[in-house]
Amino acid sequence: MKFRHTFIKSTDGIYRCDKINAAVKAVTNRCINVIITQNEIENNSDLKLCDIDGIDIKIDTENFLLSYYKDGKRLFSDRGPLAYNLEGEFGQGVFHYITREKGEKIYGLGDKSGYLNKSGKSFTIETTDTMGYDAENSDPLYKHVPFYICENSVGCYGIYYDTTRTSYIDLGREHNNYYEHYKYFKSGGNELNYYVFFGTKLEILQEFGRLIGKCAMPPKWSFDYCASTMAYTDAPDSYNQMLGFIEKLKEYDLSCRGFYLSSGYTSIGNQRCVFNWNYDKFPNPEEFIRVFKENGIEIIPNIKPSFLVTHPMYNKLAENGLFIKNSDGTPFVTQLWDNLGSYLDFTNPKAFDFWKKQVKEKLLDLGIESTWNDNNEFDIKDEDTVCYDGRRACDIRSELTYLMDKASYEAQIELRASLRPFLSTRSGGAITRTLAQTWRGDNFTSFKDLKFCHFIGLTMSLSGFYFYGHDLGGFSGEMPSRELLLRWLQHGVFEPRFTIHSWNDDGSATMPWSYSDIMPSVRAIFSQRKQLIPYLYNCAYNAVENEIPINAPLFLYYSDKEIDENGNSFMLGQDILAVCIFDEGENETKVYLPSASDWYSGEELLDGGQSISVTIPAFSPAKYFVRAGSIIPTDEAEYGFNKNEELVLTVYPLKEGTFKSELFFDDGLTYEYKNNNCTKLEITVNCYSDRVEAIVNNTGNCETDYKLRLIGSDKRQFIIKQV
Repeated sequence: MKFRHTFIKSTDGIYRCDKINAAVKAVTNRCINVIITQNEIENNSDLKLCDIDGIDIKIDTENFLLSYYKDGKRLFSDRGPLAYNLEGEFGQGVFHYITREKGEKIYGLGDKSGYLNKSGKSFTIETTDTMGYDAENSDPLYKHVPFYICENSVGCYGIYYDTTRTSYIDLGREHNNYYEHYKYFKSGGNELNYYVFFGTKLEILQEFGRLIGKCAMPPKWSFDYCASTMAYTDAPDSYNQMLGFIEKLKEYDLSCRGFYLSSGYTSIGNQRCVFNWNYDKFPNPEEFIRVFKENGIEIIPNIKPSFLVTHPMYNKLAENGLFIKNSDGTPFVTQLWDNLGSYLDFTNPKAFDFWKKQVKEKLLDLGIESTWNDNNEFDIKDEDTVCYDGRRACDIRSELTYLMDKASYEAQIELRASLRPFLSTRSGGAITRTLAQTWRGDNFTSFKDLKFCHFIGLTMSLSGFYFYGHDLGGFSGEMPSRELLLRWLQHGVFEPRFTIHSWNDDGSATMPWSYSDIMPSVRAIFSQRKQLIPYLYNCAYNAVENEIPINAPLFLYYSDKEIDENGNSFMLGQDILAVCIFDEGENETKVYLPSASDWYSGEELLDGGQSISVTIPAFSPAKYFVRAGSIIPTDEAEYGFNKNEELVLTVYPLKEGTFKSELFFDDGLTYEYKNNNCTKLEITVNCYSDRVEAIVNNTGNCETDYKLRLIGSDKRQFIIKQV
């Protein structure tokens, strides 16, 4: 359940509290509108507003304070005696103070550094280009997501502050002796809109996701290895470097389905000019794209929303008023990566359409089907900058990112309406998930950053960004060591985006074959990733349709007190428990198996509710456990370059009992699955002492070739029945 609070003191002295807007009503089918008059404030200091889903909601009208009770106990409340900046008591801007319980835990806020629990810390909520950030301490990073989940002794609640303005949140760092312990949110402007969610941590996350809108369903190819590096496109012979990349894939027999083309392909001299093809580096872009497509590899080109003052298009764009402006109407000019430049104003319909036209003509018409929307933090803090619609640019930075992504999305869908667009975006607010996947930006190469990028990734999952990944190996810094590269790859096996990307200090490129002597290990890890793609794709469908994160900490599904939220294990979907090692020189770790299930380690069935020691050498494939009572789809074809899929569904049975699994397969490219032109298997598995019985029902309109098998260590009779 969720609420939206809009507090406005009108000229007639009435406070109006409008809860739940039309968009939310469509989700929850309930709408509450409350008008509190001055007379009620004066004559009734404690009003009970409603009782929803077991939560009593009360308002103290004397100081306008809301309180929420669960089973008669206070879950949380506005901080008394004053929680809102109604009369400028706290200065400029909007404030919201609420109670804080000792020992409470807080999760979310987007791509925030540090461990999962953010309680006791404070953060700036804005978007920033922060290459080489410290994954333990840096703030802010690339996302603007003022949403968090709080768990205390009474229960859980979530809050989403609906604003695009730069904001600040204090989760217990500040202390004031005149008040009970509190946390607070502050932002600019004079309107405070926020939503409150109740339920379990998972239910709160799901409701938040339904409020924001479904994640975009990516094409299946995007889950395979997708390569990238700055070095290839920065080189003067870029095309030859790229052709050499294909030859290396064939030499080492590696599967690859995408290549993120860094911005060096647009260079004029040493400056990067979006939508400009450097014909010295790429004499024939159309042929280049065709060659990669013939080898099964999609090109994902880097595009940026800013134009340098030296860009060939700059003057024309300025004359047409397509840039964000100063108050005097001149283009706002700021420092960009290579030089001074200006940001395109995507609130201007002409600028929006210009972008779409360029994406189509300069990229999509050449055979490209994807876009990499980069450097789109719109790092504008000048309060005098204005957009076409009259708003200050500094107040809508994450909205400008969304509009950029939306323009790219529309260009892709208009040109190839049957294909699901694939977009990657570095920045944005929560709503950008409805258009694009993301990644964790330009991380640093170190074991410490590997560890804390793991926690940042899970924090993003707990913030509604289910489709994410990291630059495996690290983007900025030195070439990773053999051990560090392999540990990054082991971790990346379980994340939605599996991409190595780098800009190493010495100009080298981190690639799978950076160390020829470890190639057997690299290939084994890549093979494991390819094997898991059918399962990952099912996780993706479940994330889009049911708001089940692809990656999540164990505590999202299990309540065992033995679970270490700062540990190195995590969930892939709800059926695979992955474990990694983040410390240099270590090969052994402990993992706790939740008590609600038994778990398969390979072929061996282990009892849940115990901690076990596992050995994971850096030079081996990644380690994971499978929940008993599940069916895992995998690709069991021989691994290699451009090999076809052989789909196998393996039943991991219970000792005794019944369970159900739902599995999804489609063409991996189009929207036909929305018309039920796909395979939807509903498999009921009955486990007896002497046999395992699988009853298969396909509710989709299409058939898929697959083999259904029982895990080899189980010697019971296996019976398959088709409905």
